[in-house]
Formats: sequence, C-alpha cells, structure tokens
Amino acid sequence: MAVDAKVAQAPGVDASAAATGTLAFNANLDVRYPATDCDAATPSGVECFARAGRGVIRGLGTVEEEYLYKVEGSPAGCGIDEVRVLPATARLSVPGKGAIDVSLGGSGCTRRGNAPLRAEEAFTITGGSGRYAGASGGGVYVDVSLGPPSYRGRDTWRGTLVVPGLDFDVTPPVLTGARNRTLRIARGRTRVRVAYSVTARDDVDGALSATCRPRSRSWFRVGRTTVPCSAIDTSGNEKTVRFVVTVKRAR
Repeated sequence: MAVDAKVAQAPGVDASAAATGTLAFNANLDVRYPATDCDAATPSGVECFARAGRGVIRGLGTVEEEYLYKVEGSPAGCGIDEVRVLPATARLSVPGKGAIDVSLGGSGCTRRGNAPLRAEEAFTITGGSGRYAGASGGGVYVDVSLGPPSYRGRDTWRGTLVVPGLDFDVTPPVLTGARNRTLRIARGRTRVRVAYSVTARDDVDGALSATCRPRSRSWFRVGRTTVPCSAIDTSGNEKTVRFVVTVKRAR
C-alpha cells in the first residue's frame, strides 16, 4: 500500500507529510524501575533507577523502553518535598526492526508524597538504527511512578516520529467469519458445543491468527452470548469484531 494511503489514516497525521514517513503516536508502556547504581557523573543527592518498559505503539509494534532514570531530591529552586527528574537519554527498541534514540529534557519541580510521582518532560528524537535510521521528531513524555515496594509505573509517549521514506503500517487486519448464529437444543439440555471459524488477514503480514473468547467448540448455555474476536499485526494494529451466539430450546 502506498505511503500516503496508510499515513493519512493515522489520527493527527497530515497526509502532506507522507513522503517523509510521519507517524503520530500516543501510547502507554507499563514499566518497572528498580534502584541501580548511578554513573560517575551523577551529582550527590540523586537516586538512580533502571527504568524499563514494554507495550504496543500503533505503527511500530511491540516497543521496549530502557534508560537510566535519575531523580534529584530537594533540588535548588524547588520546595522541600519536591524532586526533579533529570535529563536523560532513552532508547525505544522494536524487536526485529530497529531502535529509536530519544533525548529527555528533564522535568520541573514535582511533588513527591504519598501519591504517585508524576513527571512531565519534553523529548526529542535524535536518531535511530535499522529501519529507523535518520529518525527525528519529538513530543511530550509523562512518567508515573508508584514507588516502593513494587517500583512499577506507566509511561506515556505522545508525539511525532519522522523517518524519511519509511512506510508506517497503520492499517488493521481484516477478520472474516464472525457472523451471528442461532442454535436449538433438545428439551432438558442446558448447553451445547458451538464450532466456528474466524480468520484474519493483513495487507502487510498476510494470514494472522484470530483469538476468540470463548474459543470455538466451547460450551454455550441457553441464551445470548457475545463472542469478541481480535487479531493484531506486527505493527501493533489491532482489530476486534463481535458476533452473537443464541442458544434456544426446541419448541
């Protein structure tokens, strides 16, 4: 599929940018950030954490985030109960495709108390490797950190990625076979096995597996049951369809 046809379907992406390969994204990545040793250049009063996350960004696929997360306690110009997240260099890796290098600008004064720490920073895409060589762009990064004992959080990346000549795939797969059906069972019975076949095909990845819940040949009780089926391609585009199975008793 041509670049302009695909990119034009992404929310917030101007079709005029298609020739340069432009992708607008807004995605959440679940992260962990255990404490780790700081590097030699880190000033005193700074705590360091190995922040790593994973999630799906539409148009890229499964993305892995990794960087040294530095938090300065009681920094100059901030309140006694405030901290500041320091500038850092992060990497967003897409297994099998390449990586995107990101410069994080650091946050302003951020309150740290019983509530989760929430810091907002501007980021700049400074380059990349693999199919993302020559990458540029930027946006806003928000990290939410829950603190001990879990040291879990969530990072939100919202911005624009530009890679000259790259055709970003933002078209979801097509699912077929999801059609409503009605079955009748003999009196005295309360359930029946129902078989169905839902298939998925993507214009880039070809045939994909479709997942339905309940699965085909599951037991269905008398009444109406909605069955969602979904498929996702290697670029993180997901499609979900639904159909209804109705089981009635024989008259």
